[in-house]
Amino acid sequence: MVLSHWVTLALIAARSFAQGSLANYAPSFTKCPDTALVREFTPASQTINPSESKFIAERESHVIPRSWESWLGDGSSIGYRTSEFMDFARIGIAFSGGGLRASQVGAGAISAIDARNKTAAAVGTGGLLQVASYFSGLSGGSWLTAGVYMNNFPTVQDMVLGSQPGWLMENDITFPAGSSDPLAPENVEYFSMIKQSIDAKAAAGLMLSYHFLSGTNASNFFDNSSHGAGQLWSQIAESSFFVNKEAPFPVVVINSNGTFDLTTLSVSLDLPVYEASPFELASFDPSISAGADMTFIGTSLSRGVPTDKNSCVVGFDQASFVIGSSSNVFLASQSQAAGTAGVANLQELLGAPVDTENPDIAIVSRWPNPFFGIAPSTFVDSNNAELNLVDGGFNGEGLPLNPLLVKARGIEVIVAVEASANTADNWPNGLSFLFSQERLSTILADTHQQLPEMPISSDDFVAQGLNLRPTFFGCDTTDTPFVILLPNSPPLTGAAPFANGPTGQTQYEANETQAILDQTFNNTIGGFVPNTNSPDPNWPGCLKCAAVDRSRFKAYSHTIERSAFCEKCFAQYCYNPNNLTSAAELPNRQLAYAGPASNSSVKLR
Repeated sequence: MVLSHWVTLALIAARSFAQGSLANYAPSFTKCPDTALVREFTPASQTINPSESKFIAERESHVIPRSWESWLGDGSSIGYRTSEFMDFARIGIAFSGGGLRASQVGAGAISAIDARNKTAAAVGTGGLLQVASYFSGLSGGSWLTAGVYMNNFPTVQDMVLGSQPGWLMENDITFPAGSSDPLAPENVEYFSMIKQSIDAKAAAGLMLSYHFLSGTNASNFFDNSSHGAGQLWSQIAESSFFVNKEAPFPVVVINSNGTFDLTTLSVSLDLPVYEASPFELASFDPSISAGADMTFIGTSLSRGVPTDKNSCVVGFDQASFVIGSSSNVFLASQSQAAGTAGVANLQELLGAPVDTENPDIAIVSRWPNPFFGIAPSTFVDSNNAELNLVDGGFNGEGLPLNPLLVKARGIEVIVAVEASANTADNWPNGLSFLFSQERLSTILADTHQQLPEMPISSDDFVAQGLNLRPTFFGCDTTDTPFVILLPNSPPLTGAAPFANGPTGQTQYEANETQAILDQTFNNTIGGFVPNTNSPDPNWPGCLKCAAVDRSRFKAYSHTIERSAFCEKCFAQYCYNPNNLTSAAELPNRQLAYAGPASNSSVKLR
């Protein structure tokens, strides 16, 4: 047994034991269904899950058209007649990793594109969320995904700072009992309760007594009444908002472990990348090309067939474990800082065998391998009983673009909410795109769409100011998706920034969170005007232009010319390698983190 599987339900244990038996959170056995538990395909015959396909078809037929009409009206405000469009572009929104910073920045961005936010709806950015078909997250972005989808698709203010009681980020995410010392009395009591939860799972006779560390952090973001207790990732599909197709289809990204480097917190780009949806754990990498039924994840399978048809596992897909697998950067940082001694202390506290030779065990999530025996000639873990999985951003791809670029999904517009911390002041610098481009052009050349043309280095991203303002990529091609980059950036007004705290920051007071939400919201609705500190009054219309541009090619009889209004927008916001911009066009941007906010009066209602 190893530590990495001991604690996923830590916050659940601390807050929810009084609500029911510990055994209620233990996976169990049931008779296997007659349907296949694993589906296989090839890069040439790539397919998405049939249930996902049905969801997308129904959302795009019955829900999204009304949302487009509500957001665009007749299109005249941006120079179009939407009645001429036969169909609208398929949109996916990606939320990057970056710890609690990314969770909060992503939440602020959601609020700014949500039609339910009165301010966002009034200025015109609110509505983009409602016309999206997909929603992807990794690491800190997967915590945000959990908050949205395990909380019945709430508005941001209610979800984060609501009275139910919200995300509870004033509690330290690694040691919520209060002390940073694992052996402090309050933590001894806290983790002893976790061990009781672990023991309950061991009593079920499953390989589960040691798989609960990675999601310790995640359960703050789940249903505010139980903070994740007993919630399953597959149960998203049973939620009323999901059944009614009121939200985009959610996917989170998880990486393979391979030869993990604890000093750099990185894994190789060559290793398989997985995605977890409510319907399946899958990989569209050509080396695997398979998906396993999420409801029965944890079942012993060989070549996709249960080894015992009377003994399938249900309940392994605890939402906290799924999200924790995608987002164990905090635990990695903690292991990196504490070294073997810190890990050993926590192992001892939980009664786990101490393994001082492998300090990285604190960040590896071990899943029973549903793809055992599949693709033995290409799949590196085909003969392994377990999948060793780690944070979805550890291969350098800080944005969860992988699922949105799967060819079978046919996504035409990608909104990238980027909150990575790649500069000295914790701002993004385009590096996530560069890692994705490398993987797409080599490993995924036949299975995924490519990204549009972008700067060739992170230095160029920064020099051109593309990390400090919204930017459109792929404006003059239909060979790739159209990308709308919404980077975490300093306030365009020149105010002090609060949204660039370090990735390792493990708690925020409510006023800090509100300040981050406010600044991100204002940036997302504001756009930019070159050489000023003023918001762009045309930005909401420009965002609509970007979202609808690929729809011009879906007119009933001809390609619709880009409108004069949108042409003007694209001249300002599109990346043009023949007419490069400069960071100097964005004056007075304060880059240094201003620290905790003293107050914040704006409320996102």
